[in-house]
Amino acid sequence: MSGLILTAPDKTDLKLISDLAKKLGIKTKAISDEELLDLGLLKAMKEGKKSKFVSKDRIMMKLRKNGN
Repeated sequence: MSGLILTAPDKTDLKLISDLAKKLGIKTKAISDEELLDLGLLKAMKEGKKSKFVSKDRIMMKLRKNGN
């Protein structure tokens, strides 16, 4: 199974796309802005797990250096 998230500036456009998807036999599900943000956070967390560990001290040194 694959998925696709679409965002549009207004509900009329989303309804048009949703109606077309249903006509093509594709299931749709509306999600709230909060759910969309949660998905973005989950994606960022998964990406963060792939990167190497950086110590708190190293981060703090970098922040202090850039704060001059």
